[in-house]
Amino acid sequence: MSYSELNQLILAEKLFDTGKLDETLEILNDESLYERLSLQQKSHFQFLKGLILFYQFKNEELIKLGEEIFKEGQELNDKLQSFDGLFFAIIGLSQTFKFEEAHKLIEKAEALLKLPHKTSEIKLIRREARLSLLKSMVYMRSNNLDLGEKFLEKTLGFAKEIENTFEMVWANTLMARIMWQGKAKFDLAKEYCTKALLLAKKIKFNHYWIAVSNLYFALTNLWFCEYNISLKHYLTSLELFRKINNIRQVASCLNDMGDIYATIGDYDIALKYYQESLLLRESQTQDMSIEIPLFNLGLMALDYGDNVLAQKYFNRLEYVYNQKKGSGMFLFYPLMFSLSKALMLKVSSRTRDKAKAEESLKEIIETDTIWPKSHIIAIIHLCDLLLAEFRQNNNSEILDEINYYVAKLLTIAEEQHSYLVFCEAFILQAKLALLNFEMKAARRFLTQAQKIAESYGIKRLAMKISYEHDELLKKSKMWENLKESGATLSERWKLAGLNEQMENMVKNRMIAAPETSEENPVSVLIITEGGIPLLSHSFIEIKEFESHLFSGFLTTINYFMKETFSEDLDRFVFGKYTLLMKSVAPFFICYVYEGESYYAFQRLKSFIEDIQNEGIWQILIRYFQANRFIHLKEIPLLESVVTETFIVKNVALN
Repeated sequence: MSYSELNQLILAEKLFDTGKLDETLEILNDESLYERLSLQQKSHFQFLKGLILFYQFKNEELIKLGEEIFKEGQELNDKLQSFDGLFFAIIGLSQTFKFEEAHKLIEKAEALLKLPHKTSEIKLIRREARLSLLKSMVYMRSNNLDLGEKFLEKTLGFAKEIENTFEMVWANTLMARIMWQGKAKFDLAKEYCTKALLLAKKIKFNHYWIAVSNLYFALTNLWFCEYNISLKHYLTSLELFRKINNIRQVASCLNDMGDIYATIGDYDIALKYYQESLLLRESQTQDMSIEIPLFNLGLMALDYGDNVLAQKYFNRLEYVYNQKKGSGMFLFYPLMFSLSKALMLKVSSRTRDKAKAEESLKEIIETDTIWPKSHIIAIIHLCDLLLAEFRQNNNSEILDEINYYVAKLLTIAEEQHSYLVFCEAFILQAKLALLNFEMKAARRFLTQAQKIAESYGIKRLAMKISYEHDELLKKSKMWENLKESGATLSERWKLAGLNEQMENMVKNRMIAAPETSEENPVSVLIITEGGIPLLSHSFIEIKEFESHLFSGFLTTINYFMKETFSEDLDRFVFGKYTLLMKSVAPFFICYVYEGESYYAFQRLKSFIEDIQNEGIWQILIRYFQANRFIHLKEIPLLESVVTETFIVKNVALN
């Protein structure tokens, strides 16, 4: 081998490490450079070429290269080289959804590793890790997340031996995906993303893996409705995917960023990203589907009220659908096409078309699919149609039908971990309940929604729901007056805000609550389940507290405790004050405050966590068993917690 040829290959490796994959591939495509290499050297550079094709999503070329490497390995009786060839071929097949062929090659690869090998243990371990990764990838793409997780755990079990490798980065990113997609364990997903990114920064040829780690961070933050954080990671990912020329991932990132901007109501930027994604897909010679951006652009046009433009996009979607019908089409594309036709019928001014839209949407909802988003979109638009019909004729049967579909929407959204839709559906249920003056039911729906948002750490949703609940409590007297006066449906409709809620859901829009301020503490109480005060501590002048509140306070609390048990409510208004209560057997912990509830909720939660430590809790139990009232000065540790939580406010609030 000449000095010049060797220099070329060394240069290729350096270019790869700096993220210049196209230039690297141009060098590695020169077959003449391999002619006088040793088998080990040739295998090394072939492997680098395979990684580049993998990182650029060039699946047909990757499959072809894998087959060539496998064939050479077989001719030379080199089992590891044969395995490496299968490794690349399986990736290419899996990424083109050819799972049956991929499974057959996995069996071959597994058989190769079971044969005796004269090589280092580390090399074998890396192949074992890759085999488990392949199995996991195929099972995940086949939607079998449990088996996918099982094989990922095997790969991660090799962390001590091969920690700083792309295999470990890959395993952590895939595990992050399982945590958010299959298990709704979003905090764990973030941990795996963090681990993946830290490892990616330590390895060679890492631009792809840093991009993927940021992409998975972006996707994880979407579940929390943390759109700004998600966009930040998308931008990092997008820049790196552009650098390494992974066109498919660039187009995907652009589409996802369009989704985010559409959700937060910035339609001009959303339109820009959707159009860029579409143009990029159209410019590629490799088969890249344009159906998703076409569908999204059609939806955007409908949101703008430009039905003519929407029809143009959906006509193109129909053309693509007819071209691909019966060959190489994703299973959910026919449903996407049906949905686009139903949505165009829905916006027609003709009653006959709206009836057809209703019928079509119901058919879509009842169709089994691997694209649950179609059911979510169909149910929301169907409810929009039914609500318009209900407003016209005030037929209670239609309201029953709406409630049936909202319940169905809740089930699907929960199964898919679509918590924005899930909580918005609860808010819709609350507003529907108000039409029949069912205040307790409305409040119960909002309480359930906030519990869910809080349990998953989706603080923006929790803030919005808490705001909705506070606003409802402020208007409770107004609703009572409307009920007594026999208010018209139109009056109830307007006060409930049904038009605004339905519009937000149709446009899949996340409307943030107004800026939330901290509350003013009034009192904290610990009360036994029998209604006897164990602790009562006021943060305001006692005379002011007594004159405005205390005369009916205990009566109110006893009533509220019964409601907490029977109605699953968490707050109650008494004059200008709000009571927030949590049950922690054998006590009720009650916080009285003036102002908004979101931060009060956080503060009470923190207080409950602090008093449940062994030192304080045992004292509370002793006082309870002795039927003694607590004077705060008697328990310095408890006094300190009360001071830190409610006076100093030294509590980490979301």
